[in-house]
Amino acid sequence: MRSEIIQKADYLYHSGNVQEALQYYAACLWCGEEDDTELLSQWLGDKDLTAKAGEQAVCAFIASILFTIDRCHEPLREQLWDLCHSVFDCMPPCQGRQDTTDRYVVECNLYRHKKEPDKALDIIQKGLSQGGTTSRYTFAGLTYLDLEQEEEAEKYIALGLQSDPQNAAAYNDLGDYYFKKRRWQKAGECYYKVLEAGDYNDCSWAEPSWIFCCFMADANPYEKERLMLCAAMDLHNQRAQELCRMAVWESMTPNVDYLGYSTESIINAMRSMRERGTTSGVVRCAASCQESASSINAVNLAIRQICGESSSFELSSSKAQDPPLDMVWDDEGIVLWNYSDINAPRPAVPKPSEEVSRLVGELAAMDFSLKAWYEAAAEYALGISVAQREELYGVMVFPPKQADNGIFAEDWLFRVQIAAVCILARTSLHEIDRICKGQLDWPIIPAFTLAAWLASQDASHARWAEELLNIIQQRISRTNYCFFQYPYVCAAYLLPGKSEEYYTALWQCRQSLLECD
Repeated sequence: MRSEIIQKADYLYHSGNVQEALQYYAACLWCGEEDDTELLSQWLGDKDLTAKAGEQAVCAFIASILFTIDRCHEPLREQLWDLCHSVFDCMPPCQGRQDTTDRYVVECNLYRHKKEPDKALDIIQKGLSQGGTTSRYTFAGLTYLDLEQEEEAEKYIALGLQSDPQNAAAYNDLGDYYFKKRRWQKAGECYYKVLEAGDYNDCSWAEPSWIFCCFMADANPYEKERLMLCAAMDLHNQRAQELCRMAVWESMTPNVDYLGYSTESIINAMRSMRERGTTSGVVRCAASCQESASSINAVNLAIRQICGESSSFELSSSKAQDPPLDMVWDDEGIVLWNYSDINAPRPAVPKPSEEVSRLVGELAAMDFSLKAWYEAAAEYALGISVAQREELYGVMVFPPKQADNGIFAEDWLFRVQIAAVCILARTSLHEIDRICKGQLDWPIIPAFTLAAWLASQDASHARWAEELLNIIQQRISRTNYCFFQYPYVCAAYLLPGKSEEYYTALWQCRQSLLECD
């Protein structure tokens, strides 16, 4: 049975009040009062629609229903898009308008909703060839953003603001573009232009966004307090509330407050494989430079987890890492792997006993908190004899089987290594030195992170931790991707007693490394 809204809209349309019908139905769909889209196909399929309602009313109608069409099932969505195109194909020449009901702007936006930015750009450039309007400039800029052509996007969005200095809404979109890329200075500049224009609706998004960008640029606590105040002054501003939560998260330290897993290329490829549901038993991957031994091990473990025991993994890297991943800092350093070539590390340690594997696995399965794990590790260390201590290194290569805890194998290996490092540190802090001076592989990350965290808890550890981090810094590759540079920067930030300039520089370095990702 038809709803009252559908009945009223249909009555208005067929009684000759077509403009009113379009406005009423579109408004009801927009605000969620109506979800029945049956009239869209009927009205858009009416060849006399433009003659009945007028070109501007039809453009406004199509502009209003694009999000409704997005939510339709694919066959209907495709049909409605085609009908919209047919309406534009039959539309007579029309004058340009400054707002978003402009004919070329609406059709451009239609293509943007269809994820066809090249066609959207052709349409809006056709409109601009007939005359520049605020909306045409703005949507040309937004379309260039879709195409990730930043300079052209900025040029046209600036022309839109020049055409109408009170209309800076598009700078929110430009700011969001740079925000997603973590380019805080550029994003902040865009949001500030919205604030200068002064439209309240746009500023409710731009103000907390601008303050957040200021905070992310230098970690100034004052900016964080300003963001909290902004959110407190408007409890209905969801953007401000969201950014407050994000500021808290960004202030946390990976591998101390939460686990920051590997972003090496083959690990990311494995995650993409999981998302796509690929189940082939043979996986081949090419990398620009050598991957760490644990990442290769983790991918092998993950492929077996996904595809079964009969799987295989082949890696080809174009060049070795510099400094070499198989080299140790000095004779004290731990060797976990033997390298026949850069893509085929083989274990240099024996498999651990079931008893040691079980202890490490229990700790690794706990909810992560470095503090909680380190405290719990003291008890686990009591169950390991001096003779069994070396087996903790074997666990780092041969991780215990997982319980059914839903943790992916490539992440489980790193958790196991952190747990093993915590237990080793409880047997002797000298084990942290041995790991940091050993081969460049995943275990050095929990080792130097734990050292820095211990220094942040007890200043008597500061000199020891700083000496270790200085060694780590000298081992960061200057020519190739370095899998531990980001966690190093996070750990170095934990050292106590440094200058404000020191912490600011490390914060900015941390943000720049994430921007590169």
